[in-house]
Amino acid sequence: MRFLCFCVLLSLVLFSCTPIANIKNEKAGQLTATHQLVESSEKKVLLDNESAPKPPYMQMIKSADGGQVLTFLNPYKNAIYFYDYENIAYVGRIEYEKEGPNGILSPTGYYVQNMDSIYVYNMPMTEVVLTDSTGIVKQRISLRGDERKDWYSYFPQYILSTSINFIKIKDKLLLTGLLARSIPSQMIDDFRFTACIDMKTTEVEYMYTYPKELYGYDYNWEGGLATSVFPELSPSGEIIHSFAVSHNLYITPWNSNDYKIVYAGGNNVSTIRSINWGEFMTTPLEVMQTYYATEDMYAAIHYDLYRKVYYRILLQGIPDATVVTDKEEKPVVVIIMDEQFNYMGETVLGPWQEWNWQNSFVTPEGLVMEYFNPDLDSEEEYLTLKTFAIEKM
Repeated sequence: MRFLCFCVLLSLVLFSCTPIANIKNEKAGQLTATHQLVESSEKKVLLDNESAPKPPYMQMIKSADGGQVLTFLNPYKNAIYFYDYENIAYVGRIEYEKEGPNGILSPTGYYVQNMDSIYVYNMPMTEVVLTDSTGIVKQRISLRGDERKDWYSYFPQYILSTSINFIKIKDKLLLTGLLARSIPSQMIDDFRFTACIDMKTTEVEYMYTYPKELYGYDYNWEGGLATSVFPELSPSGEIIHSFAVSHNLYITPWNSNDYKIVYAGGNNVSTIRSINWGEFMTTPLEVMQTYYATEDMYAAIHYDLYRKVYYRILLQGIPDATVVTDKEEKPVVVIIMDEQFNYMGETVLGPWQEWNWQNSFVTPEGLVMEYFNPDLDSEEEYLTLKTFAIEKM
């Protein structure tokens, strides 16, 4: 009986001592909006019967004549599809084998430098594979460090999307990953979440650490969206990091870990808190589901070189969320900032279920985001892309 009482008391002590992050938005309710986003156009890509909306990865590239080409990943066909963006005409595809010397078991992202050099991330093997337009594998680059069995505890994992993509700078290719769990305090200064691949030598260096003020002190974030990092390349060649739990952006020279911090928060976001559950226990699924639906979380950051502005995506929390609330019910908000990160305004688009913010990018026409109406079966035939313009209020 005494032993049982001791265990109960120990559990209470551990739970009561759980450190909770309280990341305050010092400018909440004080920002003045002068601009908003308005829908300006729509493109509907007719899909074949082997493709589906919400592709896991997209990239805009230039054609030989300088036109825009939309590419996207079809995981069912293990293929990259190419469409002329101007008239949405199908151009072709590269289909990869799954086995053998040219096998790529499960591509989840890619970077098309040109048709002779296409870098594909092969998720099951945690490797980047250099291929050409015929699907021939030229080289394999492992991202598992020294290939130790528990590599995933010391090296990043990569959950790629159009908003967490390959970034090329000079002759380097950056691939941003994450630690898919809460970050132990003893790792906060050493764990690096980005792989930097030398495109000439294929050597890999790991860069950028999580900010201690956000992820240190054994805060319970449980990985996933909360520990995701969304990168962008600034016009001056710096790397901008949008951490999901921070109202700020963290900016660093591409080859340095010296962060400069700038405010980039939303007007209606208050305090972001970590999970109130002891790190020594396994957080119940229902606690995590409610938490992710309730809390505000920042996401992708995009630079618009045509209008000299930034767009930062916010997934707005649902205050009365319960265990049955899907996180994709959260409203998607786009914050607009000028080139010096001064607040210009923000626009609520609608629920995440409809606005696939993970497939968002910038074109000369404006900010583009995939739209999907789950109530319309006919939408399965199309990949719908809506473009937004900036309008003065």
